[in-house]
Amino acid sequence: MVFVIDKKKTPLSPTSNAKARLLLKQNKAVVHKVFPFVIRLKKDINCSINFTIKLDPGSSTTGVAIVDKQKCLFLMEIIHRGKQIKKALFNRRNIRRSRRHGNTRYRKMRSFNRRRHVNWLSPSVKSRADNIINITHKLSKYIPLSNVAIERVSFDTSEMTNGELHGTQYQNGDLKNTKLRTFIFKKYNNKCVYCEDINQLETEHILSKSKDGTNSTKNLVLSCRKCNVLKNNLSLKQFGKLIKKDLSHLEPFKTPKDAAIIQSARNYTIRAFAKSYEVETGEGWETSFNRHEVDLPKEHYYDALCVGKNYIYKIITNKVLVMKAQGRGSRQMCRVDKFGFPRTKAKSQKVVEGFQTGDIVKAVVPKGKKQGKYFGKVAVRTSGSFNITTDSKTIQGIGYKNCTIVQKNDGYSYYLKEAVNSSSFIVNEVSLTVVK
Repeated sequence: MVFVIDKKKTPLSPTSNAKARLLLKQNKAVVHKVFPFVIRLKKDINCSINFTIKLDPGSSTTGVAIVDKQKCLFLMEIIHRGKQIKKALFNRRNIRRSRRHGNTRYRKMRSFNRRRHVNWLSPSVKSRADNIINITHKLSKYIPLSNVAIERVSFDTSEMTNGELHGTQYQNGDLKNTKLRTFIFKKYNNKCVYCEDINQLETEHILSKSKDGTNSTKNLVLSCRKCNVLKNNLSLKQFGKLIKKDLSHLEPFKTPKDAAIIQSARNYTIRAFAKSYEVETGEGWETSFNRHEVDLPKEHYYDALCVGKNYIYKIITNKVLVMKAQGRGSRQMCRVDKFGFPRTKAKSQKVVEGFQTGDIVKAVVPKGKKQGKYFGKVAVRTSGSFNITTDSKTIQGIGYKNCTIVQKNDGYSYYLKEAVNSSSFIVNEVSLTVVK
């Protein structure tokens, strides 16, 4: 699908590729943006249809799906750069600490100048959350979005409009006694995990609630009535000795680092969305249950599609737009070697002849050794001789006069790939030239 905006840049309903080509051919529209592909009509049109964006946040990759009431129109993945930010902060810290032992001028201690507000997030975690928020706001300029459905890790499906929740209210979402029970039964194949009996089955807490156990799916198993009563509030180790079985494989895993990263930013992200959209939240186990029910493969964008109460859609696209966060450059004036000494000259200017490193350009070289057409990201030099990185190679020494800007650098790189379907798990990446 192709995004459409009118003459005043008001977002409209998206259209098909065929209709978009026809509008461009008839000179009724122009190309507004390449990634994602957006056309701008030459007249004003009113649009009253609203769409929903569904998000499955991840520590490395976030899945995105845009839907209406019946169809899935757009699939996307956001690749975060939290690990690069953490590495850069680590290097900066080491350089700062090394100065303390060097024979340099005295600097006053500044540690007490630092202040953290109540909702402070580490830069690497905040970067992931801001990627999701900013891209949603960008997409809202090209398609009318009114609702956001987002996976709220380890919390219930209660909507934010229910107000603030406390204590056990977090565990009592609308689907607690229906889908959660079905999910647990299916997970353990309708058998007691202790004795494999199939009669009088019920959900049971590995760590009992009297010992601060939670209703998380990691702490719930399937047990027959007899084993449930016998276990009472014993630990797995104690109960295993009692029935003379090794139950260590049932121990809940500790929260992995990736899950901790997502959880730490969940409230920040939801609060930001609540200012502009109606927000629906869903749990991870519910997303997994929904995806298995409609028989979709494990992909980030399909997880996003299955977030929330509504998850049955007709998917009318087979392309996935991948946006990789790369930043907008740095304030570093010159590159250094492994010992910290400068190995290049300081930058004299950031913009050269209207071009900036990271811009997507199209270059047409009419003659010479580099004759041909090139499409990719540009790296500028003050001499006016640029490098262009395509999807397969880097071409050096392209004059700025042969280059035309297709899209300004916005801190992301883009490429298209085929969506995985339920019958084939092979993903084929498509080069940038597909959308030229």
